[in-house]
Amino acid sequence: MSAPEAREVRAVFFDIGNVLLRFSSSRVLSRFACALKRHPLKLAAYLWRSDLGERIERGQLGGEALYELFRSELGYKGSFAQFRVLWCDHFTLDRGSYSLLKKATARVPTYLLSNTNALHIDFIRERYEFPKLVRGAILSHEVGLRKPDPAIYRKALELSGTAPEQTVFVDDLKPNVEAARKLGIQAIRYRGADDLRRRFRDLGLA
Repeated sequence: MSAPEAREVRAVFFDIGNVLLRFSSSRVLSRFACALKRHPLKLAAYLWRSDLGERIERGQLGGEALYELFRSELGYKGSFAQFRVLWCDHFTLDRGSYSLLKKATARVPTYLLSNTNALHIDFIRERYEFPKLVRGAILSHEVGLRKPDPAIYRKALELSGTAPEQTVFVDDLKPNVEAARKLGIQAIRYRGADDLRRRFRDLGLA
């Protein structure tokens, strides 16, 4: 069986964080620790003890509610506008993966599949072009599911209307890639634009 026949692609899904947009969790934590006048490790311990990340990414805690939580439980003193900047303004466009997304959109329907939250995605849509280029998106806070839950990948396949083996998914995290592969999706772990370009060429996407 030839590689092209085995790997026919009819849809591509891109993760956002550390695929299309680079960011550092430790840097974000340091910024908030400075604003809260707390040691980063103490703030990290609070966040790790709570289910805050899961609630945010499942859409159970919106932007205003998150702001109020930081005010009441962590003593944040700034305005909501200042909080939004702290929460959101730390992304840098990965021009290599962005270029590959643009090339993919010219060949097959292309989508986003990301664990995210309303504050981040609104900010991203204001600042970056790629959300306007894709056919659609499966976003954790909108569907109430997070990667690597198999159900979120099934939602993605429903959106694209493709079989798993016809679908490519790009993500930077190993558990997310492995979960997609278990469903038969052609999942690629993002290790930089050069590696992804080679893989996309093999699939006829670049």
